[in-house]
Amino acid sequence: MDKTEIIGQSTIQHGPESNRVYLMHMWPSDFPDIINKMDELAKTNGYTKLFAKVPSRYGAAFRMSGYETEAIVPGFFNGTEDALFLVKYFDIKRRTPNAEEMDVFQNLLLSETNSEIPGLDNTHVLRLLTPDDTEEMTSVFAQVFDSYPFPIFDTEFLKKEMSEETRYFGVFQDGKLVGISSAECDDSLKNAEMTDFAVLPSQRGKKIAIHLLRAMEEHLISKGFKSFYTIARLKSPSMNKTFMNNDYRYTGTLVNNTQIAGQIESMNVWYKTV
Repeated sequence: MDKTEIIGQSTIQHGPESNRVYLMHMWPSDFPDIINKMDELAKTNGYTKLFAKVPSRYGAAFRMSGYETEAIVPGFFNGTEDALFLVKYFDIKRRTPNAEEMDVFQNLLLSETNSEIPGLDNTHVLRLLTPDDTEEMTSVFAQVFDSYPFPIFDTEFLKKEMSEETRYFGVFQDGKLVGISSAECDDSLKNAEMTDFAVLPSQRGKKIAIHLLRAMEEHLISKGFKSFYTIARLKSPSMNKTFMNNDYRYTGTLVNNTQIAGQIESMNVWYKTV
């Protein structure tokens, strides 16, 4: 499992599974030294990709160090500053996405959107999840994902996330949990990543993911949140279509970026501002 640690005061995830260094949150006082520290960490461990999510004001220095922009989220920082998703490759083979997957995705982008969805029937209940739900959550995650970049199969991890800034939502059918999503929130900057969508195979086709997405948005808008984004698997047309149908905008593909479901996959970035 890749690990998350603090370097200076910045939060970094790295490890052999995604074979990368990911700057999740950069503390301003760590700039610009963090750029060289990430390089050193990658070279020491043989990682083939660096990935940084930073305010746009820092973009020039990263570009001077060999980074390029793979995606951007406007208004990510409290609605006033964009976030750059910057990458640097140490293996040229890693920077090329799967051509067939990109072709399927391109056709999806050209397709018509459909925001009309049927309501959930009265056997389904959608609600905010609590620590009491974590045992059932790990069971659902295990049925949907062979592996994941964060330890979502661990009840203690889920409880810790809930105690901080992550809100989990679930759909139950006849009292049994059948679908999950989460909003990884930054309450100070009023943005949230819409993620961890997991719907049991038996429930697919009921548009449960978009019901979860809309419930999260409604909850967070009431709390003053201004910017939503997601990082969706390139090879999952249905999940990308869910965001497209809910007025999210595609802004770039993070190529061969994240270890999920047993392999490193390319991820599409979508965003929505309110």
